[in-house]
Amino acid sequence: MRRIRCHYASGEAFTAALRAAGDDQALQVFTTERFEPGEEVLAEVFFTGMNGKMLVRAIGKKWHMARPRLRVRAGGVLRCAGSEWRKLQFLREVALGRATMAPRRRHLRQPVLVEIRWRRSDGNDLMPATISEISEAGALLLTDAGLTLGEEIIIEITTPGGARPLELTSVVRNTQHPDGVGVEFMRRTSGGLTRIREVIRRLVDQ
Repeated sequence: MRRIRCHYASGEAFTAALRAAGDDQALQVFTTERFEPGEEVLAEVFFTGMNGKMLVRAIGKKWHMARPRLRVRAGGVLRCAGSEWRKLQFLREVALGRATMAPRRRHLRQPVLVEIRWRRSDGNDLMPATISEISEAGALLLTDAGLTLGEEIIIEITTPGGARPLELTSVVRNTQHPDGVGVEFMRRTSGGLTRIREVIRRLVDQ
């Protein structure tokens, strides 16, 4: 999946790009990298004053070349949905001074959308869920199963090209997210970190 740089000179410029898109759940971007309608991309969103960058999974809607005589920059419109759109809404609140970004994470979370199964560490019943963000440290698990802080679970992920599911032991660290819970991967050994990195590589590259 290609990454598109979506950088803005200020928070005001970012909020203007949300308004200028002329569509619900869309963002106007300025880039010379052509993308096609329907193409899935990773948008690297940043504006001056942000505490780090944010990666957002998006779908191309339209793109146009630069028109120097009309003072039109190359760019287009990207559309987001669900938790990805909520990221942009949060950034709008940051730009308007109504919210504050947490300190920059040591590991950048990559937007993904993959169906997984999970079970409690002391149980055998596997339940379906979706992961929408992942990093070496943890992931955002979209589920309404009522998990509690500190609870240990086993996540099974089948990666593209994988012959069998990979198991990742995890601990619930955040239950305040509106879409699910944040989990931390328990690496146990150095081999566990290698496994997590391979899972991320396969999911992001698919």
